[in-house]
Amino acid sequence: MFLYDYHVHSDISLDSEASMYEMVEATAKMGMQQMCFTNHCDLVDWSDMKKIKSRPTAPEDTLLKYRQMTREHGAPPIDVRLGLELGEALFDVDMALSMAGTPGLDFIMGSLHIMQGLGDFCILQYTSEKQCYELYDQYMDELIEIAKLDFFDTMAHVGYCHRYMSRYGFDIKLTLDKYGDKIETLFSIIIANGKGIEINCSGLRDGLEAFPNEPLLKLYRKMGGEILTIGSDAHAPQDAAKCVKEGFALAQECGFKYVTTFKDRKASFEKI
Repeated sequence: MFLYDYHVHSDISLDSEASMYEMVEATAKMGMQQMCFTNHCDLVDWSDMKKIKSRPTAPEDTLLKYRQMTREHGAPPIDVRLGLELGEALFDVDMALSMAGTPGLDFIMGSLHIMQGLGDFCILQYTSEKQCYELYDQYMDELIEIAKLDFFDTMAHVGYCHRYMSRYGFDIKLTLDKYGDKIETLFSIIIANGKGIEINCSGLRDGLEAFPNEPLLKLYRKMGGEILTIGSDAHAPQDAAKCVKEGFALAQECGFKYVTTFKDRKASFEKI
């Protein structure tokens, strides 16, 4: 079986201390044949979430550090692709398009961590089910607007807010019965624009669910969705490729026969 991890961070991301070499070694040891670095390229300053960055350095840092790694350690033991997790595009659409156009990148994930007028989901205080449902409404509205932009290849971790809500005792998932219309709108835009989604396995690692969860993945497939990547969202070597095999099994259960790889922003398909 072809196995890869298409959501890997290193110390280029502010929330990781692992070197590229450490992440490559760890991912290879997990039996992956290919991986893609998707370090955070956030348009909002994490220290002041109302402040837009003048220009994130993640694209250039990714290319520079990868070249340094290969000079120091030689050719990597697996096929390495270079990408970005480009977050918060609605804060500065022109900058998002500029970052995504950086020559030398293979793959771009579009993500949403910080909604306009709010802080990052990971630092919000969750106080009631009503608040959680209202946050999901705004979250879906902003994802739909992001989906209309032509800067990404797959959309990251749809529904991942569940991770943080659960830490406050609210086991509230993104479900079709409550958000079906918005989820269908999101997927229809993504599919029509020739983009895709990922199976983010970090929720499986945390004992929750994949993001998006199985019902949403089945809907995406039923609607004609074909472009799909699978990733661990690892920020440390011990999490490299963790639960990715479960992600591949979930993809098969939901009717997918192929996963998507990217080289120079062009999609190819590998049989699972």
